[in-house]
Amino acid sequence: MKTSYLLRRIGIALSTIFFALIISYILFELSPLSPVNYIMQSFGLMPVGGGGLASNRAAAAVIPSSLSTQEYKELLTYVDSIMPHGNPIIEVAMYIYNVFHGNMGISILYAEPVTKLIAERLPWTLFIVVTANILSFLIGIYLGQLMAYNRGKSIDQVITQFITVKRSIPIYIYAAIFLLFLGFYLHWFPVAGAYSAGVVIGFNLPFIASVLYHAFLPIFTLTFATFGHWALSMRGNTIAQLGEDYVSYAEMRGLPGSWIARNYVGRNSLLPLYTSIIIALGFSFGGTVFVESTFSYPGIGQLYTTALSNNDWPLAMGVLIIIVVAIVIGMLIADLTYSLIDPRVRH
Repeated sequence: MKTSYLLRRIGIALSTIFFALIISYILFELSPLSPVNYIMQSFGLMPVGGGGLASNRAAAAVIPSSLSTQEYKELLTYVDSIMPHGNPIIEVAMYIYNVFHGNMGISILYAEPVTKLIAERLPWTLFIVVTANILSFLIGIYLGQLMAYNRGKSIDQVITQFITVKRSIPIYIYAAIFLLFLGFYLHWFPVAGAYSAGVVIGFNLPFIASVLYHAFLPIFTLTFATFGHWALSMRGNTIAQLGEDYVSYAEMRGLPGSWIARNYVGRNSLLPLYTSIIIALGFSFGGTVFVESTFSYPGIGQLYTTALSNNDWPLAMGVLIIIVVAIVIGMLIADLTYSLIDPRVRH
């Protein structure tokens, strides 16, 4: 791989993260919601005339009747220390500088560093995202080949129609249905949490079993909602490969059909899907927002929902950055490693 190509791709990835930081900061800065509202409500305080502001620009218009002017100024000073206001260019530059140095600010809701909160929740999200994507990919590959080798037959038509209908339903609908029937009605699986309250946390069988038991519904939902894409993609790739000359030549040589399917058709059909599965791992972080919120699973998806619900800007921006970085890194890895499995694109 050429050094210039490597540096160019890394530069594009860093630029993407850089502009994503700027856009996300501007979006939260221009939001009508304010962190000071949460702080006032948590102390049972209500501002005069509705919504408070986290800026000294309009402090006089929103002083709560139950606070003195001095007390309200002190409250604004505290909020400004978390989300400072002033020159917008300097604000964005300082925020980006802090993010690249591992400082995403202090959460207003939890009063803890955002990086610490994300670090505590990220392993849970990684667990269900990676597991669900692997299962979804394997199921999709199997069904795709089954459909391709039986194209035009009843099994191909039935699976294709089922996947087509299934893909039209949003993932949060599946999450709500599975939670309602498998959790609340049948009581087969827990409806919240990552493990049972009575288990001892550590590398022991009861804790591992409890974690798998609680993670089943989120993983099942993500897998069920996404395997159709891989099945249809694999079906199309396999049908295209079956029409190639090398397949006819292999059949004329008398090679077994299973050998051709596994070593020739299967491998070449998987090549276009390699980049897709790597990128899908990154995009799955965004999809977990609905799943983790529905199942009350303690990942970054639920953390993001909680932050938005309570106007916790630093925490919401921190989680959003993690999602963006996961997508960008996934695309970068796929781009840089594709030549390792397909020599035709190395030059």
